[in-house]
Amino acid sequence: MTIIAVGSACFALIRRHVTAAAVLLVVPYAATVSCNLIKGWAERQRPSLECASIQADGFSFPSGHAVGVTTGFLLAALYFSTQTPRAASALMLFLAGLSAELVAWSRVFLGVHFSVDVLAGQLFGAGWLAIAALLLHRQWSVRRPRREARQARSNSLDEPVS
Repeated sequence: MTIIAVGSACFALIRRHVTAAAVLLVVPYAATVSCNLIKGWAERQRPSLECASIQADGFSFPSGHAVGVTTGFLLAALYFSTQTPRAASALMLFLAGLSAELVAWSRVFLGVHFSVDVLAGQLFGAGWLAIAALLLHRQWSVRRPRREARQARSNSLDEPVS
């Protein structure tokens, strides 16, 4: 998730979207830190299944993987979807959502989380994703009028004066 967050933030900086870059870095980190705080507060033990494929340390609720992929994959896809044509952005958002679902629910299949842990992680991640979307929307709504004003000025300079 760190690679996705840093990569998408670097892309945003290249495009001179400083606020977006900050959101792309800070929100996944804040989601992970707050998830770990909740885990320490809830202290829910992981499933003790003999058929578990892997062993995981720490507490179970909420799933940190579910929080991470929900905020990380979907936030990056949300940002990149604003930079691509509509059909490509729809596909990108669909694939990000599908990937997030597969990674999150794989934790149940591996035997290291209960399903409610994953669901809670997804909902918690969706809350952080909503905050990020609001911050990004606010940035885009501020940038759009400035861009339109610049275009109007440049168009008026092209027209002959009567």
